[in-house]
Amino acid sequence: MIPRMTTGHDVALADFFTGLDSALDQARRTHRADLAAFFAGLGPVVAAARRAQAVLDQKQAVFDRRVAPQFSVFDYFKERETDLSRAFGGLLDPAGTHGQGDTFLQLFLGEIRCSLTGKLRENFPDSDTQGCKAHLEYSTDKGRIDIVLEMPGNRWIGIENKPWAVEQPDQIKNYMCALRSKTKKTEAAWVLYLSGNGNDPETLPEEGEGKERCLTMPYRTRGEKPPSVENWIQRCWERCEAERVRWFLKDFLEYVEGNFAPADRPGA
Repeated sequence: MIPRMTTGHDVALADFFTGLDSALDQARRTHRADLAAFFAGLGPVVAAARRAQAVLDQKQAVFDRRVAPQFSVFDYFKERETDLSRAFGGLLDPAGTHGQGDTFLQLFLGEIRCSLTGKLRENFPDSDTQGCKAHLEYSTDKGRIDIVLEMPGNRWIGIENKPWAVEQPDQIKNYMCALRSKTKKTEAAWVLYLSGNGNDPETLPEEGEGKERCLTMPYRTRGEKPPSVENWIQRCWERCEAERVRWFLKDFLEYVEGNFAPADRPGA
């Protein structure tokens, strides 16, 4: 075998990689030393941060005990329209325990009236509410209406609450018929449909005048234009003078905002 000749190029390469290994080894030692120094200095900072977090946690615990910001009575609601209907009925009742008289009822009727025009707007019963009675699960020969407002002057407003459920056969049509039979006058009977998805009822009366008096209030709409349950509760909160009831209304508003999507409505 002929021995391989070592050239100047080979020597230069060997020297280069030897120097590179040495440089890398030195860099690793320096890096480890820097990391050790960094973490050694970080120890007191971490300890101080943990002490600060412990203080914050303690303050948060005290705040939670005294304020309970996450608590809401609506957390105990099931997806049952009867639970919400009872809340609506209690607020709409001028004699209700909220102590605000007919304020909430006036705001509710005003919310509806703002969306009406012409003769419907003129005839809608939103002014004389003294002595109004709010009935829950009002029984008729056509079924039970979620809420019925018995207004002065033998005027009747049925409220059908549909946050999630679908209508029964001819439900809204039958309710209008039942209320009209009590008053004997078409213009004195109304049905309000509280819609979770913003859709109008599908079981409307066929005749024009009775059909016009079946009105829809979505739970939420895009923007701030009425009518919507969300806007109504917001206005109730603004007008309410009892702090205890204001907390309830705030929880109610957050519940509606968290469980219903804004609906696209004409003019909204």
